[in-house]
Amino acid sequence: MRDGPVNRSIRLLAALVTASLASPPAVAASCSAASSGVSFGSYDTLDPSPLDSAGDVRVTCDSSVPFTVSLNPGSGPSGGRQLSGGSATLNYQLYIDAARTTVWGDDTYGNSVSTSGTDVDLSVYGRVPGQQNVPAGSYSDVLTITISY
Repeated sequence: MRDGPVNRSIRLLAALVTASLASPPAVAASCSAASSGVSFGSYDTLDPSPLDSAGDVRVTCDSSVPFTVSLNPGSGPSGGRQLSGGSATLNYQLYIDAARTTVWGDDTYGNSVSTSGTDVDLSVYGRVPGQQNVPAGSYSDVLTITISY
């Protein structure tokens, strides 16, 4: 029996990935992506409410081109994302919208985001469902950001 809530330190880390693809021979474009990641902070295993947080992906292109940004599922199984902390795992998800209804994925797992520009900031909305029984510790996952243009 527990004397009170136990907080779990949880942090999601996102990988930096650079994408470069030549357009028609006369015009070449190059884009790169960077992410601040989504840091969930402390997690109370007894709280039934989900733990929400947000981060961002910044895409920088040397010319204004239309592009699509995808996030792979990370280390989780197909259809779900998981933060790992040693041998324990904690389910979470990333979304395109603040209402957390559209999963951000790679079009086979969730949806990608299509936009255009030279310097574009995209918000990433994260959620860890409540009442997951996991041991105390740090939990993380590394994702690949893919830019297609």
